[in-house]
Amino acid sequence: MSTEADLHMMQLSDSMFPTGLFAASGGIETMFLEKKITTSRELREFLGAVITRQLGPCECVMLANVHRCQGRDEIAELDSMCHSMRANKEVREASCRSGGQLARCVAGFVTSDTLDWYCSMIVSKKASGEYPVSFGVCCSAMGIKTERALAMFLYGYLASSVGAALRLGMIDHMEGQEVIHALKPLISETVSESLKKPASEAWQFAPQAEIYQMVHEGTDAKMFIT
Repeated sequence: MSTEADLHMMQLSDSMFPTGLFAASGGIETMFLEKKITTSRELREFLGAVITRQLGPCECVMLANVHRCQGRDEIAELDSMCHSMRANKEVREASCRSGGQLARCVAGFVTSDTLDWYCSMIVSKKASGEYPVSFGVCCSAMGIKTERALAMFLYGYLASSVGAALRLGMIDHMEGQEVIHALKPLISETVSESLKKPASEAWQFAPQAEIYQMVHEGTDAKMFIT
């Protein structure tokens, strides 16, 4: 991979990049308040389950297919498919906001006909702007290889989730880094498993996460949007 592509990867994976992931907890806030997750070990187990049963088999598969597809019709179809697989309204809307913001931001400094087209599809509401789809389009436009894109996507989820746990007071900074380090092998394994799978094999089953995401949606006072 070229130095330029490496720098692109660092830019997208930087917590300063304005996608809004810092505002999401993915149900962790509700689980913490209800004392379902209170330790770094429990957090690690929860995040591992989400990666194994939701992000890997569904969102990473979608991202990889978007990254390697050649036609715009296929991108639009994958966007629609990804959107339809989200059961929770709050999470669905957050994903679309982050995806739309990501695409608009990258389109501001990268020249890509496909990315410009995708942005126009989002604006005209012909595409939802799902975050995994937008991430795939942007990484392709920036010359970031599929394997690296998947690793960045999963690491971004992991880092933002650990950040949410830190702000909730569930763990401290040292424990947060230990959680991230412990889940690195799972990220590598998940990238390998989802890299070549067709979109028709995408699936997800993480009922615990989805239930608490739904509970969070009905909560009045909350720190995070999911």
